[in-house]
Amino acid sequence: MRTHVRFQSAQFTPVAVEPGQVNTERYGYALATWVSARLRERGFPADGPTPEDWGWLLGVVNDGQVVRIGCGNVDGSVSEWLIWLDAVRPGLLARLMGRGGGSGAPNALFGIVATLHGALTASANARDIEWFNVTQNGEEIDHAATPL
Repeated sequence: MRTHVRFQSAQFTPVAVEPGQVNTERYGYALATWVSARLRERGFPADGPTPEDWGWLLGVVNDGQVVRIGCGNVDGSVSEWLIWLDAVRPGLLARLMGRGGGSGAPNALFGIVATLHGALTASANARDIEWFNVTQNGEEIDHAATPL
């Protein structure tokens, strides 16, 4: 399953400095708020956006695991956007104590990815939607129109 999506949209272009913005060249508050709302509509308990130096971060607990969702603009653009997902693995002590939670990262990510894909493809404001994965070295691989 692909965990990164890049797309074009003027809908999330900031009109001013975003609340709590850390880096003046990194945007995504409107996108993160939109993502959080779409997830809540589908029953995922998404928290509000937290500013980071690369964009905005959301957290969701699904299938017993924390899923981090990053939202931000692509370098130098105010109309090209990136959303990425990462299931946080429990620490060694939690696993040893039987508190590993959930049945695994793919299950934790699947419903969230499906919700995001459905919301993006249903939006008249999103175009050129491209899903992909990233290697440990940051190289983009496995590009496709869908997350599966």
